[in-house]
Amino acid sequence: MRQADGCLLGLDLGTTTVRAVLFDGTGATLAEACSEPPVYYVPPDGAEIDAEERWGCAAAAMRACLANAGDAAGRIAAVGLSGLLHALVPVDAQGRALARAMLWMDQRCHPQAEHMTRAHGETIRRLFGHAEVSTTWSAPKLAWLVERRPDLVARTARFLSLKDLVVERLTGAVATDPGCAGGTLLYDRRAGAWSGEMLALVGVDAGTMPPILPPTTVMGGVTPAAAERTGLRAGTPVVLGSGDTTCTRLGAGAEGTGRGCLYLGTAAWLAVPRPGGGAFGATATTGAALKWLAELLGLAPGESCRAAYERLSRDAATAAAGAGGLLFLPHLMGERGPIPDPLAKGVLFGLNLAHGRAEVARAVLEGCALHLRSILEGAGGAPVDELVIAGGGARSPLWRAVMADVLAVRLLVPEVLEAGALGAALLAGVAVGMFESPADAQVRCVRYVGVERPDAGRAALYDRIYRLYLELEERVAPLYGRLPVEPLPRS
Repeated sequence: MRQADGCLLGLDLGTTTVRAVLFDGTGATLAEACSEPPVYYVPPDGAEIDAEERWGCAAAAMRACLANAGDAAGRIAAVGLSGLLHALVPVDAQGRALARAMLWMDQRCHPQAEHMTRAHGETIRRLFGHAEVSTTWSAPKLAWLVERRPDLVARTARFLSLKDLVVERLTGAVATDPGCAGGTLLYDRRAGAWSGEMLALVGVDAGTMPPILPPTTVMGGVTPAAAERTGLRAGTPVVLGSGDTTCTRLGAGAEGTGRGCLYLGTAAWLAVPRPGGGAFGATATTGAALKWLAELLGLAPGESCRAAYERLSRDAATAAAGAGGLLFLPHLMGERGPIPDPLAKGVLFGLNLAHGRAEVARAVLEGCALHLRSILEGAGGAPVDELVIAGGGARSPLWRAVMADVLAVRLLVPEVLEAGALGAALLAGVAVGMFESPADAQVRCVRYVGVERPDAGRAALYDRIYRLYLELEERVAPLYGRLPVEPLPRS
C-alpha cells in the first residue's frame, strides 16, 4: 500500500463519549462510530469512570467504524489516540484495572489540594510557576488515594491514563506522552521527566509512573488478541498520541498557528495565544450540564444523548435571547475557572411559572457561554476577535450563535468538529511518514466550512446580562460552603 493511499484511524476517548473516526490522507471523514459509556457519580461530589468498560467501548467503536468504512477499512496505515486528561487508572502487573479512575471533575480531593497548596506551595511554585493546587490535577487525587485507599496504592503496578491503558491493550507496550503527563502536576516540563519531589510529596513510588515518550512514537503493532477484539488487522501500527487538548488544537488548526481555540465538550476550554506563550482556561461542566438537563427532563426510549441534545437545542431556539429572564450558573461539579472553586454549585435564578423547558434549555446554553466569557476575560491580554470552535457542542447552530454573541468573537467552524479524533489521526500520520510534521498535517488536512459572526443587537443584550451574571456569581459564592451537603440517597 502506498502511503498516499493510506487511511488513518483516530480514537478519541472522551469523558462521556468514545469515538472512532476513519480519515483519508486529506483529513476527510470516511466513517465513524461512537458509544456513550456512563460516568459514575459518587455523592456528594465524586465522579469516576470504569476503564475496563471504556476499553470495551473503544474496541466496539473501532469495530463498528470499520464495518461502516467498506473497502477503506483495509487501507489503515496507523491508529492514533486522543484521551481525556487528569484521570489515572490504577492497574496491576498484568495491566488489569484495579479500581475506577477518579475523573478530573471529582472534588473529593479538595482537602488534599488545599493541604498541598498550604504546606508545599513554594515547592510547587518553583516547579510549575504557581502555588495553588487545583482539584483538577491528578496529584491531589493520588494523595487522596494514598490517604484513603493505601491498600489499593500498594497493589498498583502502574498509574495509567485511559489513553495509555488502551494503547497497552492494543499493543502490549506501556508509555505516556508529555501532554498526558502534564495533566498530573507530577511532570517537570523543564527536565522532561517525572518530578521526584512531587512524587515523594504525594507519596507515590516513581516506579508506578510510565515512561514518557513523544506523541508520534509508534508503540507497536496491533496484537492478534486486540485484532480479534477490534476488527483491526494484526500488526497495524499504533501511535501513542496525546491528551485531548493537544489533539483538539492540532485537529482544529490551532496548534502553532496563532489561532485561539474554543472546545465545547463535557467541559469546555479556551486556549488563546499570547505573546511569549498562551492563556488557557477551562470549565467544569458545559456539555455535562446539557446532558444533566436532558436526563432530568427525560430521554425518549432508546434515545442517545446526542439526539437529546439536538432536541433540547431545537427547544431552546424557540425561546428569545435572555431565556425569559433566567440566569444559569453552570457549576454542577465545582468549578475550574476563572477562579477554581471546588465548592461551587449550579444556580438557576429568576424562575417563575411562565418558564418552560425551552427557557430552561436556553438558560443552560447561555449560562455556559457567559461563564466562558468570564474565563476569556480572566485570561487577560489584548481582546480576542476570532476563535476556532470544535467539539460535540459545536454541532448545535444555536449554541455556536450564542457563543459568538456572548463572547463577541467570530467563530471559525472546521469541517471536522470532532477535532480530537482528527488530531490523533494526524499524529499517527506523522509517525508513519504520511506527513512531514504536525504543521504540515494541519495545512493539508484542516479546512474551515463556515464562520459564525456575532449579532450586534444580541451581543448588546448579552453585555447587559453578563453584568448581572457577574453580580450573581459574586453574591452567591460565599454561600456555597454553607450548604449542608449530605450524600444523596440512591435507589
